[in-house]
Amino acid sequence: MIEARHFENQERPPDPGTVREQWGRIIALLPQLDSVDLIEPSLTLGRSEQCDIIIYKSKFPPEHLLLISKEHFRIARDPEDVYITYITDLSKNGTYVNGRVIGRNKTIVLQNNDVVAVGNMLQVYIFKSMKYSVDDNYLPSSLRQRYEPSLLLGKGACGEVRLAYAKLSCRKYAIKKILKARNTPSQIENINHPSRIQAEVDILQRLSHPLVVNMEEIVETDDTVFIVLEYIEGGELSARISLLNLLTESNAKFLFYQIVLAVQYLHSQGVTHRDLKPCNVLLTTDHPQTLIKVTDFGLSKLSEGCDMKTVCGTLFYMAPEVLNPAISEYDRQVDVWSLGVILFHMLSKELPFRAMDKCTLRRLIVTGKYNMRGLPWYEVSPAAKDLIKRMLTIDPKRRITVDGILDHPWIKKDNLMIYRVQQLLNTPK
Repeated sequence: MIEARHFENQERPPDPGTVREQWGRIIALLPQLDSVDLIEPSLTLGRSEQCDIIIYKSKFPPEHLLLISKEHFRIARDPEDVYITYITDLSKNGTYVNGRVIGRNKTIVLQNNDVVAVGNMLQVYIFKSMKYSVDDNYLPSSLRQRYEPSLLLGKGACGEVRLAYAKLSCRKYAIKKILKARNTPSQIENINHPSRIQAEVDILQRLSHPLVVNMEEIVETDDTVFIVLEYIEGGELSARISLLNLLTESNAKFLFYQIVLAVQYLHSQGVTHRDLKPCNVLLTTDHPQTLIKVTDFGLSKLSEGCDMKTVCGTLFYMAPEVLNPAISEYDRQVDVWSLGVILFHMLSKELPFRAMDKCTLRRLIVTGKYNMRGLPWYEVSPAAKDLIKRMLTIDPKRRITVDGILDHPWIKKDNLMIYRVQQLLNTPK
């Protein structure tokens, strides 16, 4: 939907330790209190002399003092994300944000213009953030009350994806904001046409698998759709490939096996992804042996066995039958071809089909002209090369299937790798 190849990591959080600057302000709602500029990493309020804001007996009536603990609440900035502020309830009698009690020793996200109250709903401060990454109207009110948007994760022609924190749980999510195209026949091919957006939503609602990104909820306005997705910490497979000199063959197999399992599941649900590539494969951690998550179903098709006709995807990873004008329809075997390109790229840091112009590139793909020569391939096993050849077979009827990949000796005989993946899949979150 928002094409990942157009993503730019445009925002980076400043290092909180480099500059001591004001990151927020709490505005007093009682005459006994002063407004405070937030410069230190955290601030506490209570009756104790150790607190940053001390509730003195001489300034407050007894009925208020009885409800305020020695340490009542703490406001702190996130040490890794300067756009996020937390409030922790340390009290016996309750800290409230916008009229809702937090709960003793619980922490929630504090948002711009939130009202903080203590004890029996005694309002003490309004929080003002100096470090919000987007304006308060970025999200519709139904989402704004529950999520705090932060860093820009990716941006495309029809929207963007931002990191967001759930207000009550502080969990991280990715919120995909898609600007709708006009609902007219002339716009039907646009990836942000309402029918295309609905198709992506239908697919996400249909899927539930540990190797596929999970959709939490969706909110729609007149001109925008917001999709809340689980946030995957480890980044894209494309970054893993580019950062390392070379993925070892065993590392590549560990990750590739999971991608194949994910695609097998998608096909079992009648879904053809149609845009498989390393930047649409996310890693849950930065550990060499980590779980993956397949994401971005903006070009996917709920085919239910029907043939497909639309030319779509990312050119380097497109199957020849998608590009060949002599072929009018194609099926889910296009995903197998993309898997072949991905494995080729993982093992060599190169793409099998490369050219200076699109016409030449298309011709190379349609004719299936590539080679596995050069330094990276000297240490790649014959079994891995054989599997790549079977996936990069021009005729989709002769091309190996997803089930065939899992039965190929390169994967099937590696019992230790399969066992380790299954261990990770069976580990409780």
